Amino acid sequence: MWHKYANFVVNNAAQVSSIESGLRTLTYILPGRFADAELASEAIYTLLSFVGVYHDGLLARAAKSGLLADKEGRPVDIEVSPFNRYHEKLSQESDLYRLAAYLLSALQFSEKLVEMLVVKKMGEKLRWKVVSLIEIVKVVLRLNLLQLSGQRMVTGNVVPERLVDPAGLGSVRKPAASAVLLPAVTAGNGTLPWKGERSGLKFKSVQDILAKTEGSATLSGFITSEAREAERVAPAQSLVRRYNPLGLAGELLFILRPLIYVIGIRKMGKSDWRPWALSLLIELASRQMIRTDLSTGKNSAAERTVERDELSRRKWLFLYYLLRSPFFDRYTESRLTRVAEWCNNKPLLSLLGSLIQDYQPLWQSYYFYTAAS
Repeated sequence: MWHKYANFVVNNAAQVSSIESGLRTLTYILPGRFADAELASEAIYTLLSFVGVYHDGLLARAAKSGLLADKEGRPVDIEVSPFNRYHEKLSQESDLYRLAAYLLSALQFSEKLVEMLVVKKMGEKLRWKVVSLIEIVKVVLRLNLLQLSGQRMVTGNVVPERLVDPAGLGSVRKPAASAVLLPAVTAGNGTLPWKGERSGLKFKSVQDILAKTEGSATLSGFITSEAREAERVAPAQSLVRRYNPLGLAGELLFILRPLIYVIGIRKMGKSDWRPWALSLLIELASRQMIRTDLSTGKNSAAERTVERDELSRRKWLFLYYLLRSPFFDRYTESRLTRVAEWCNNKPLLSLLGSLIQDYQPLWQSYYFYTAAS
């Protein structure tokens, strides 16, 4: 049964991706539409997140086996990002790293749904115990990832990203899609890449080269198309630098920050400014320590793509402080309400106003909507 389902997903990747996108869009507009609509929305979104990871794995195996083609029937050129190379290398070297990465992702997918269920079925008091437990488990998992990676930056997403865009895929190339689950790459079929037995390096077939250039391949054109940036050929683990003591301390602060914030809320309450301010100070200190560490001494080489993207992601997380109490209650809520009311009177912006009004209660009522953890 799973074998047939895998083949169906690979053979109909574009259609399956469209369905996923449509359902995800639905989850954004469901809250506020009926009783427990936010619970239904979060349940669908959580399920789609798990299914999406499974589908990404199927497409990745098909892509690496040379089975995917675009809508013109040409082979899909797979360009593995530095992010994917880095995490795939760590996962291949350590089963414990792979397990911790998937457990952390599973918690990130399901934490909002779990909090909603606890609040609705078991009450407010138990909610904070469950939230604390989730944050403790996430801290433990991230500390394990930090250690297993050789004291390198722990990224927000720790599982490989989607290799190909399903929207641009056509029919599956020969051999049959059944090879997705047990891929067999041979040197003699003339279409799949040839893999050296000793080196493990893969080489494109002449048919694939001609197909990609529509039969007009030239030596200079092919060499230009195969040129790689330094990060594309660098060892995978060099894509993220090992921390010095200062950077390691900053990373530990960033990992512990959500748990410290939750403890502060439980001790002082959500309306107290001290947990909010302490969390902000910890995050600011962490960012400055990490940036200083990566720009001085033996770490002062050019910033890597994975590091740059992660630091940029962490910078945007500061916006969540505008949505956390007591700042939200004191400053943001009234301004957002005025924006929503203004949008509701404009034909093209009324949906945005409605979304703001529907999500305001969620930002105020549920910790994980603004936790950024």
